[in-house]
Amino acid sequence: MKQSLQCVADVMRPGVVVVSRSTTLDGVARVMREHHVHGVLVTADDGELLGWVTARGLLRHSEPAEWRRSAAHDAISEPCIGVVPSATVADARDAMLTADVSRLAVLRPGSRVPDGVVAEIDLVGHLSR
Repeated sequence: MKQSLQCVADVMRPGVVVVSRSTTLDGVARVMREHHVHGVLVTADDGELLGWVTARGLLRHSEPAEWRRSAAHDAISEPCIGVVPSATVADARDAMLTADVSRLAVLRPGSRVPDGVVAEIDLVGHLSR
């Protein structure tokens, strides 16, 4: 099978690290460090997927001394773009490039709870085989 025709479910990372919109940026940084991730998904109180706080976005947002007074929803740097698990790797690449994002939430149709995440590095690693 051609690598670009494999589906997102084959290359995604299961699970997504999620924080609430009111989590302090200090808390976001701690969660990123503890889970060894470069981005966390921010959700509203009702479970709506608001967007991603990325490590780069966190660095750009404010000085670390201010992180205790700022909330995750203030530092969202990428929208939450979803992709279905059955989408092709090529479709995921195109969605990332079109939306200018570094990761996609993998969502089954009708679900607001991601099955996982597929990041640029996952696609690069897959396509380079």
